[in-house]
Amino acid sequence: MYKIIDNYAPKELLAHFNKTLFSEQFPWYYHDYVATNQIKESEEFYFTHTFFGDGQNDNTGINSEHFENVIVPLCFISLGENYDLIRAKANLFTKRDKEIKYGLHTDYSFDKHTTWVYSLNTNNGYTEFEDGTKIPSVENQLLIFDGNIPHRSVGQTDTRARINLNINLKMDPEILCKSWS
Repeated sequence: MYKIIDNYAPKELLAHFNKTLFSEQFPWYYHDYVATNQIKESEEFYFTHTFFGDGQNDNTGINSEHFENVIVPLCFISLGENYDLIRAKANLFTKRDKEIKYGLHTDYSFDKHTTWVYSLNTNNGYTEFEDGTKIPSVENQLLIFDGNIPHRSVGQTDTRARINLNINLKMDPEILCKSWS
């Protein structure tokens, strides 16, 4: 189960996100693995910025000065103040010479949780589900899906950077997807 919402954020907010995350001053952190730290291949790396959580199951709360001006307005568009975050982070994939499919995974093992992937730019990278369904990275598009569905990132070969926001929420994905039907 997944839902795609095109043109999710107002243009001014998208411009603000892009100005912030594509800035030379935005702090990105290197990871030598993408989906699981058990797989450390020479071609597998990316950069992230964690806004909230990732002390795994005990979260850790807000840990970025950019939380209030990126994650809060993104979630507020459709949820208002009624959401319970597990984690919120930005992913930056650099341009590669060939398509790289990273490992299938689920972000968390909680029952009834929802994953959002919000794309800041259009490129030929995508999110792929276990069944082979491919959701391309399209600027200002929000992909919502059941967080228990195995999925993977596939890196881009056409743009210098692919940036998306990855948000995990303690929400029943069925209810959330139906609310946008």
